[in-house]
Amino acid sequence: MSPVSLCRQVEPRVAPRGLAVRAEPSKTSAIKGGVAPNGQVTLVPNFQLVKDKNGENRNWVEISTPVPGFISAGNLIMCK
Repeated sequence: MSPVSLCRQVEPRVAPRGLAVRAEPSKTSAIKGGVAPNGQVTLVPNFQLVKDKNGENRNWVEISTPVPGFISAGNLIMCK
């Protein structure tokens, strides 16, 4: 069995301006950086979807690169 790839990229059709990397799983949390459309991120090992801290209908996932933090999971696709 091959290991699960931790590489994801920002889907430009749903996030044409890219995505913010947040300090916490909330859109009101401090911005730590950003990822451009088609930009790649690396998920943390053993990642899990994290519910929004403010109860919004949004799931987050923790990433390790390009900046450690949380990114909206619904805008990511597998790397090509």
